[in-house]
Amino acid sequence: MAFAMSAMGDQFQSILDVTINYPDGIPTFADFIQGKMPRCEVVVEEKPIPSELMNGDYETDAQYRLDFQQWVQQLWEEKDARLESMRNR
Repeated sequence: MAFAMSAMGDQFQSILDVTINYPDGIPTFADFIQGKMPRCEVVVEEKPIPSELMNGDYETDAQYRLDFQQWVQQLWEEKDARLESMRNR
């Protein structure tokens, strides 16, 4: 993701954050293709990309790399909280 943003950052304004919850347990691939997955919940959110992360150099700029990693970590923490909320309904 950092490479794509570095190469094409001015062409992105946001990312799509997709969260999939399997309330009846995670199906195997065979279950999935055989239609044995009773249900799933999908949440799609458009997340803005912070302007300071649009055109950095992940490979050579240590501060940019740290900022990018912190942003992605925050996205994962939000996703974990969303999944926990979905499971506790």
